[in-house]
Amino acid sequence: MSFNPPQSIGPYVPPNIIIPDDWEEAQLILTDYFIKNAQATNAREIAQYQDASLNAAGENISSTVTGQLWFTPGDPNKFRYGSRTVIDFGALPNAGTTSVAHGINVTANTVFTRIYGTATDPSTSFIPLPFVDTAGNNIEINVDATNVNVITTADYTGYTTSYVVLEWVENVV
Repeated sequence: MSFNPPQSIGPYVPPNIIIPDDWEEAQLILTDYFIKNAQATNAREIAQYQDASLNAAGENISSTVTGQLWFTPGDPNKFRYGSRTVIDFGALPNAGTTSVAHGINVTANTVFTRIYGTATDPSTSFIPLPFVDTAGNNIEINVDATNVNVITTADYTGYTTSYVVLEWVENVV
């Protein structure tokens, strides 16, 4: 069995630092510590899930930059930030499709990286979205340029609270 120190799997800031009495040496150690701290902080994902707020034109004005850095196709040294928004979907449909506007300005450069969610039947049941049921009563999620669409094959109206999370990046042209 091998052991890898925390800094080998990502940016890591040691919790303790020893500062020497010599000011010049202390400056070097503090500068290095602050750089490591900034790099480690910037490499973390921001866990803020903002409900999609749409303006009068139907544009999403509440997406969050996630802190995720995504590669750029064709240039592995250039990164893009991911964005996230949450759609408060309400109750799931009864064997049908419900569509809710997401307000994201989808272009040919928009690439969705994650589409997921949960649904709650108050106090009794909690299921992931999408959902695959062995009896074939599945729930599908898909996204188009305007809406998030949830498609059910059975009556899931008892699930009165559901959220769909969308994460995406924009390809640089």
